[in-house]
Amino acid sequence: MKLKITAASLLFFGMVYSQHGANQLYENQNSYNYKNVGIVQQNAGKVVYNSEGVTYKINILNNVIPDSYVVTLGLNEESLSVKDCNAKINKRLDGFKNALKKMGIKEDEIFIDFISQTKIYDYKSTSTSNQVNVSQVDKGFEIKKNIIIKLKEISFFDKVIDLASEHEIYNIIKVDYKKSDTEKIYNEMLVQANELLKSRSKIYDTFGKRDFEDEPQLSINFYSIQPGKQYKNYTAFESSDVSYYNDYYNSNKVLVRQEQRKSKTFYYDGIDPDSFDIVMNSESPIVSIQYVMEFSITYKTKKKEEKKDKEENKKIYHIITPNGDVKTLDLKN
Repeated sequence: MKLKITAASLLFFGMVYSQHGANQLYENQNSYNYKNVGIVQQNAGKVVYNSEGVTYKINILNNVIPDSYVVTLGLNEESLSVKDCNAKINKRLDGFKNALKKMGIKEDEIFIDFISQTKIYDYKSTSTSNQVNVSQVDKGFEIKKNIIIKLKEISFFDKVIDLASEHEIYNIIKVDYKKSDTEKIYNEMLVQANELLKSRSKIYDTFGKRDFEDEPQLSINFYSIQPGKQYKNYTAFESSDVSYYNDYYNSNKVLVRQEQRKSKTFYYDGIDPDSFDIVMNSESPIVSIQYVMEFSITYKTKKKEEKKDKEENKKIYHIITPNGDVKTLDLKN
């Protein structure tokens, strides 16, 4: 058997990052360049000033700490009958609910969501001297339910997870971040947009003032992004690369390569603030709800009224006096 092995150590360098790029460099070597391209494109046309008028585009990012958190946990139970299955899962849920109430979580802050009830099938095999028969058989039922919990403080989260594990509830489905007064957030961001608009309006002094139409065209896009949608992951490791070939005709031996388990790292990566004109509450390290306001206003230049010389069709009358003089007759009087 001819076996050729070439080993080359793979070492990755993040040249476009600073010394503190950290392990996120493993995620995408060119992500920084792609982000910069996006920033340039989004910043293009912040102020458009031409003969048609002037348009101002203002983007604001606001990092807002939630008022509360909604945690969804999932559990399931299997049994030979639906009744027994439901009884078992309810026993676990009731025990968990009682433990939550002792923490100070109220009854109306807990909700049980029935997800599904399905039959379970398995395979049974029988064999003879020259044949193996495999058939599908019923194994019982499975019921799935979710328990949804409202938390006023994120510090309660670890305690809730500990209590859940005591009742064999391990599936953390999702965590939603909630903020009650979004109208207040909208108004605060609108004030910031108006202040920046006043500053940018000084462009008149540079390019000359002009008359605009009384009613501008205004567009405001306001939305929020949940933190759960902004987590990324990477797997950081260094390895050797092994290439080989097998001489099938001279040997039946092959090279088997077994990979070790590599752990994935997850981290929060919010919206890139570099593409925004104003970033509110940027100093807090707390993972927050990100609110975005895209503000655009256009003032159209007033069109000058064209003065058209309208010649009125006038009839002019003359009279001849007895003396033989010709005079124009004034019909206005």
